[in-house]
Amino acid sequence: MKQRGLPWALIAGVMTAVAVTLFAVTHRFKSHAGISDGHVRPRAATAARIVFEQQLDSLARALAVLDTSLAQHSPAPQRAAFRAARAAYRRAECLLAVYGPTFAAELNGPLPETSEDLPAGPLGAPAGFQILEAVLFGGESPGPDSARATVRAMSDGVRQLRSLTTYLDIQPAAVLDALRMEIARVVTLELAGFDTDRSGDAVTEAATALTGARDLVPQWAPIDTALAAAAAYLAARPGFETLDRLAFIVDYANPAWRATAAARASFPAPLPLRRLWRQGAATLFEPGAFDASVYAPDFAPASSPGLIALGATLFRDPRLSASGTRACTFCHDPARAFTDGRARATPIAPHTKATRNTPTLWNVAYQPALFDDLRAGSLELQAELVLASPVEMGGGAESAAARLRDDSTYRDRFARELGGKPDSAVTGRAIRIALAAYVRSLRALNSPFDRATRGDTAALAPAERRGFNLFMGKARCGTCHFLPLFNGTMPPDFVLSEPEIIGVPERAVVRQAHLDPDPGREGVDHEATHQAAFKVPTVRNIALTGPYMHNGAFTTLASVIDFYNRGGGAGVGARVPGQTLPAHPLHLTSGEQHDLLAFLQVLTDTVATPD
Repeated sequence: MKQRGLPWALIAGVMTAVAVTLFAVTHRFKSHAGISDGHVRPRAATAARIVFEQQLDSLARALAVLDTSLAQHSPAPQRAAFRAARAAYRRAECLLAVYGPTFAAELNGPLPETSEDLPAGPLGAPAGFQILEAVLFGGESPGPDSARATVRAMSDGVRQLRSLTTYLDIQPAAVLDALRMEIARVVTLELAGFDTDRSGDAVTEAATALTGARDLVPQWAPIDTALAAAAAYLAARPGFETLDRLAFIVDYANPAWRATAAARASFPAPLPLRRLWRQGAATLFEPGAFDASVYAPDFAPASSPGLIALGATLFRDPRLSASGTRACTFCHDPARAFTDGRARATPIAPHTKATRNTPTLWNVAYQPALFDDLRAGSLELQAELVLASPVEMGGGAESAAARLRDDSTYRDRFARELGGKPDSAVTGRAIRIALAAYVRSLRALNSPFDRATRGDTAALAPAERRGFNLFMGKARCGTCHFLPLFNGTMPPDFVLSEPEIIGVPERAVVRQAHLDPDPGREGVDHEATHQAAFKVPTVRNIALTGPYMHNGAFTTLASVIDFYNRGGGAGVGARVPGQTLPAHPLHLTSGEQHDLLAFLQVLTDTVATPD
């Protein structure tokens, strides 16, 4: 949970909205389970469904105990009951996240957007256990009645879900698919403390989640053994700041994933779903684990070497700009990891206000929303918006196409790669497709860190390894820059890329800072709660892409780390409404900051690798 304080009036409204939308959630559950309202009939109970129902029953009982404890006004039993209830949630999490994702979010957050008609809430709005954790461990004081109302709303959701489980047909292949995702959830979110920053129970809860998953796989001895070892490793090392996460990934998570993949191979192929994390990839860290084409629009053809080469030629051609003086490489210089080394990009037109800092294009294919304000949903749209921007390229895709049609080489290449006759092959859409194909090819996931997670642990020096644990632990970087892509797209589904409000100041100061006036996401969706919210960029190749932040306020990585260490914008004195970054200091020592910097530098890799 990222927010420092909880807006209780808003949360009360959210809880009411949750209650009145249970009917709609029920229909979504039925749809997910393949249940038609006209043909609702119970299914035969599978072994997995029986376990799932037992887990939900245990969760319901634990919530009832928690409700009772909240009436006693005694902190110790309240915290004990909270821990028991969330442990019950973790044990059910593996299948709950698949068969009741909306319920899972309402139980443990972050709260999803329930309706386009409702006003936008705070980014990463807490729900369920996150609200209670802030009360019981963080000193928030909404009153016992409000806390009990939260628990009762959670209990209602569990009962509603439990009433529907008789319609589920949970087959072994589905269990294995869910298990694969749960291991990823543990590695990327739970061991980063994504939703447990107040209680300090992240590692213990991760062990419990794996134990709950074990209940689903007794027939697969290799998986059971691997999960038992992984859970035992975590249970024996509950310290959030001291856990060796690299050792856990290499020695425990990867073997559990591979055992799951071996068992899954005995069943029919997975459904033909388009997912960023390939269904055929056993682990999150192996080469080729990600499908760079997932976020491409339907009209974009599959990339080919020829189409990528055509896009690369266009990328270097100044005729794409209205003035004929600027190529894409002016701002995205390959020698600078496709950035330009400036605080803000230089406008193409004189006397025009400077734009934002130029982001790297490496691994941009793995982001479902682009630009700092997330206004583009594909690389094809991004290309159009950049070409049409009066401060970037000053023209547009169609005007660029008109200039290139006189070039017979382009006519022939476009016709060859995209079909059609040479005289009509050069179009604005074709240019956007080719540029996007090239940018989509800029994928590099073979840094020293990647090699370490695949088993070559010597690829990281001791300081770099300590830095990784800091990134995922005390420094809390991993709660926004998610493993393994290190951007803001949340695993394991890799669908949601939520902006964050960290309070970037106008300039790098350590006190009396002023918030940069850029509205960020608010300038696109006009939601006041999104003021100064920006996309979470990747920190891969971060050592090569300074200056940093959307306005280039920080010239060094050390100054960026210091900014976070002080509590972001609010920590350096800026007024930051809705800051999603905790405003309290991280208390990183100088040695820890050095180790964190060392780790960030081993995320460098600028050698493109194929799928």
